[in-house]
Amino acid sequence: FSITGNIISIIWHGRNQAKSNIVTTLVINLSVADLLMGFYLIFIASSDVYYAGNFAEFHEIWLRSPICLLSSFLISISSLMSTMIMFLITLDRFLFLVFPFANYRLSYRNIVLSLLVSWSIFVAFVALPIIYSVNQPYRNRLYGNNGACLPGNIENHYLLVWSLVYCGLTLIIWIIITIMYITIIVTLTKSRRDTNHTMSKVDKIMQMKMITIVITDLTCWLPFYIVFIGSLLRSELDTHTMPFVAILSLPMNSCINPILYTLFTQTF
Repeated sequence: FSITGNIISIIWHGRNQAKSNIVTTLVINLSVADLLMGFYLIFIASSDVYYAGNFAEFHEIWLRSPICLLSSFLISISSLMSTMIMFLITLDRFLFLVFPFANYRLSYRNIVLSLLVSWSIFVAFVALPIIYSVNQPYRNRLYGNNGACLPGNIENHYLLVWSLVYCGLTLIIWIIITIMYITIIVTLTKSRRDTNHTMSKVDKIMQMKMITIVITDLTCWLPFYIVFIGSLLRSELDTHTMPFVAILSLPMNSCINPILYTLFTQTF
């Protein structure tokens, strides 16, 4: 569903580009980022089928394979870029709805530049530890012994710093996103109350969508942060829970985003 939904989203918004260049560009890039998560899931599921019943025997071979390295790259860049693009989308809506009469707006040029810089920086940020992990023992691999190839090596000092930066950056961005959405909801509600107008159907749909976005974001990312922080406190990576986070928790966003940003674009 992640792959199909995001391909449909890319085609849908690509054909309706005249509607809003900024929104269209952001949503297409978000769909591309989420599409990478879909490919990650395909690779992991395929390896699970291929090594079924013999995974213990081929465990190290799988972890050193190019597919596992690529899978680790895909889930890392997908999560980072999806988070960053969600921030840009939220910022655009925040400036438009909270400051409707001000000149605080994101131009199309600023959006394109932000996307180019973000893709470039994050690709380099993820590629460096992936290259460092090629043909390395588990202590020097970004994902250690994690069979789902999910980054989170806390035994190697350099990779631990990378993981802390990764988690810290995404956590800060999600906190800012949540604050902006709460501010938007409060502002819209207060505006209607001050003008003695009841919320229209469009306003209610928009409010429910924002609440849905916040709840789904928290649902998808909180398990990852809880497991990672718990691993830091124990100084040992939870290899049993991490695959659950990789397969069920984080990819949930890539499945939900096409629905939120394609079916409800007109009320966004």
